Amino acid sequence: MTSRKSFWASSRENHKRRIWIWIVAVLAQLMAYVGVLTVYLSRINRWNREDRYKTPAAYKSALCQAAQDALGFQDNLVVIVVGLAIIIGMQGFSYLYDRKKVDLYHSVPVNRNKRFAVIYINGIIIYLTGNLVSLMIGVIVAAVQGAVSGPVMAVIGLGFIWNLLFFLAIYHISILAVMLTGNQFVGLGVAGTLIMYELVLYYLINSMQSAFFKTASGFYVPHVPKLSVLEDYFGNTLRMKHTGDVKELLQQLLPYYGKWFILAVVILAAAWVCYRKRPSEAAGQAMTYPVIGQIIKVAVVIPVSLGLGMWVHNAAYGSTVLTLASMIGSGVIVSAAAEVIFDFDIKSLLRHPVTSGIAVAGILFVFLIFRLDLFGYDMYLPNPDKLESIAVNVDYYGDFWNKDFDYVPANTFSEKHMFIKDMEPVLALADKARGVDTEDMKNPVAFNVLYRLKSGRKVGRCFSVDIADPDNVKYLDRIVGSQEFKNGTWQIVTDRESYDQVLEMSYSNGAAKVALPTADAQALRDAYLKDMEQYDFSMASTQRPCGQISFRFAGWMAHGLDVYESYENTIAYLKSQDAYYPVELNPEDIENIMITNYHYELSEQMNDRSVNAAASWNSYAAVAEYAYEEDLAVSENFYDQEQFAQILPVIYPSSMHYAMWHDPDELDRNYEVYITLKKDTTYPYERGSYGTYYKFYTGQVPEFVVQATAIKNGTE
Repeated sequence: MTSRKSFWASSRENHKRRIWIWIVAVLAQLMAYVGVLTVYLSRINRWNREDRYKTPAAYKSALCQAAQDALGFQDNLVVIVVGLAIIIGMQGFSYLYDRKKVDLYHSVPVNRNKRFAVIYINGIIIYLTGNLVSLMIGVIVAAVQGAVSGPVMAVIGLGFIWNLLFFLAIYHISILAVMLTGNQFVGLGVAGTLIMYELVLYYLINSMQSAFFKTASGFYVPHVPKLSVLEDYFGNTLRMKHTGDVKELLQQLLPYYGKWFILAVVILAAAWVCYRKRPSEAAGQAMTYPVIGQIIKVAVVIPVSLGLGMWVHNAAYGSTVLTLASMIGSGVIVSAAAEVIFDFDIKSLLRHPVTSGIAVAGILFVFLIFRLDLFGYDMYLPNPDKLESIAVNVDYYGDFWNKDFDYVPANTFSEKHMFIKDMEPVLALADKARGVDTEDMKNPVAFNVLYRLKSGRKVGRCFSVDIADPDNVKYLDRIVGSQEFKNGTWQIVTDRESYDQVLEMSYSNGAAKVALPTADAQALRDAYLKDMEQYDFSMASTQRPCGQISFRFAGWMAHGLDVYESYENTIAYLKSQDAYYPVELNPEDIENIMITNYHYELSEQMNDRSVNAAASWNSYAAVAEYAYEEDLAVSENFYDQEQFAQILPVIYPSSMHYAMWHDPDELDRNYEVYITLKKDTTYPYERGSYGTYYKFYTGQVPEFVVQATAIKNGTE
């Protein structure tokens, strides 16, 4: 009983000295929870008064979602939680930075373990009080508005645990930083280093991989920190916020709960051990333990110097000499600066040359790993016998969604749906790409590849394939024509349910746009899937789409599907709806055609001459009056139907200019063709806009167009 009274007496005494922390913690969390909730609810009520919600159920659902967003997984909380954890942790044990206070505290007959427990527990109480009070007030406000339900309370509860464990991890790091240091400035720096270290390493490694490795890719296997709670919080809070099902949300949270709890316990144990062994004379010194100070020095100098070197690398256009010189020079300077900070003495610049040498050697070694690819990153090719399957994304970032019509990234969709078992063509293309520069390829296309090994390991790489190389066609046909590739590239192949919920459906050839009955969505899907059986690289690379089918679903999710002239089933359906129009327009429907020649080749010549000091002034002066790109543009209108008849067969809709497996240079970038349709035509174009943009096929611009849009001062 006496011990318990002593503990609570010490606790009350400690709380009295931390009143300002109480005020900050409560006010900050009231603002973060109740303030944000009030803004959310006010906005929804205003929208309801504007009749944006069609039914009372939709209004109720919006209110509940607002309560979840504000009181559950709110991504804006990270600054407040981290700030409170650092302030509470460092302020609680700040007496360790003052020699007089340390002597005073140690002269009081109070067990050191009890003092640690009092300060530690009081810090958690300060955070929890502000947190729980804010949440309770928020729930009451939400309940008054009718925004509380069982699922809402479940999400708020899971969010409370999420933020508490995150707070504890940062709180414990802050306490450990205090135990390792002897003054507030260095303590704050060490706390920031421990919190941010792995996150900084992640960005540094990614930067160096992108700069030095040709096959580096984070598309399928992102290089993310494994232990950084800050990265976990940043990268997942928004995802948790958008997870609608409570059971699914809990399944996603449990691994993070477990990891954060274990990390918090380990860090707290380390802090307690350091506290127990901390000498009284450490107060006022930069580092409590000189050996740990030198370890921290090396650990900080290496990434800081590499980061500065990469900045120089980017600024110096990849100069190896400047990059290495800046890294080594930064290592020496940062090592010296660390010694000055540790000792608060400018004379300590060259202290501990051994650890400074270790840091510089580490910088050089890491640089050589990336610059010379010492571990064979770019040459990696898995053993086929050890491969389970492969997923491939071929420079395609279409629209994908889940059953709730939430956006799904292309890499996530592809990884979930693509399991290529015919691995020979992918490996053959990857092997062929090793050591070959993209600049040496005529039409390179990026292949993001996921290798799934039988061991369970996943490896991501990216390499370029020259799709203009005829030797690659047989491999590309096997990949692109496989059902596994189609499963992971087009949502329509694996998703049937969404097409029962189509809100709008239409067909366009670039100019015409015809609405299709949404009741036929499944019939159109069946016809399209039959036609996709013929889809492979050879088919798609020799045909350009003759039109596109557009779908719009719930949640504003939409996508378009290319239609080719060989898609007999799809075109048959479109014809049955009087919706199919050839991509080539009828001259009789056209009012006029305006063609603009931007003369990009002259613009590029001028740019080359302007940066080439050896270029003669006379050569530059020939086009000097056209110094700006817009001055080079020449436009001409055409009204004659005979001219229309020569133009229409050699143009293609700009809205469909990007087509998979086609060289962008197939279409002439110099010319812009704007076709205005007659107002009284029956052609089904959108009446809000009278014109449509087209591009010429390269090398097929009629001569009369070339002459009519040429620069008239003789420079052409």
